Amino acid sequence: MKKGKVFTKGQAAVVVMVLALGAAVWLNMKFSSNEKYLGQATFVSDDEVENETVATGADAEKTDYFEEALNERKDALEAAKEQVEELLDTEALTQGEKDKALAAIENIALRNEKQTNIETLLKAKGFEKAVAVLGEDNINIVVKSDGLTTAQTLQIQDIVTSQTGIALGNIKIVTIK
Repeated sequence: MKKGKVFTKGQAAVVVMVLALGAAVWLNMKFSSNEKYLGQATFVSDDEVENETVATGADAEKTDYFEEALNERKDALEAAKEQVEELLDTEALTQGEKDKALAAIENIALRNEKQTNIETLLKAKGFEKAVAVLGEDNINIVVKSDGLTTAQTLQIQDIVTSQTGIALGNIKIVTIK
């Protein structure tokens, strides 16, 4: 070994690699979020979804979002059912049009069944109140919670995907206190 040399080429290469690794770890921690993972559902705070207020007489009283949402869905379902029944009672319809109307009823019933199953399963998993709003290829889940843990988010996602087959990126979870 020659005098005056502190590091060999191999040792210098190891030091550079260790520094590069340290820099990579630091950059990863700085720019990655511990809250969001690939495919994880989007959280929306209750600042974006407020409970509505309804005036009754001189006083305004706060209504329960969950009861209101379920009642609105029930009313919409009844209205759709009545419209389709009126359509089916019309004698001017062809058999193809009647088949389309029956397919629409079946689609509405299937969607309602999926929403109800999801809500029931969420309640069974310990969520006090839950509402599922199912679209064609997406779903919004509203749960009563002060905040969700990663485990709770995964439970919701598992229930939704098992009942609907909707991709994780199309699941939106909203929490209301």
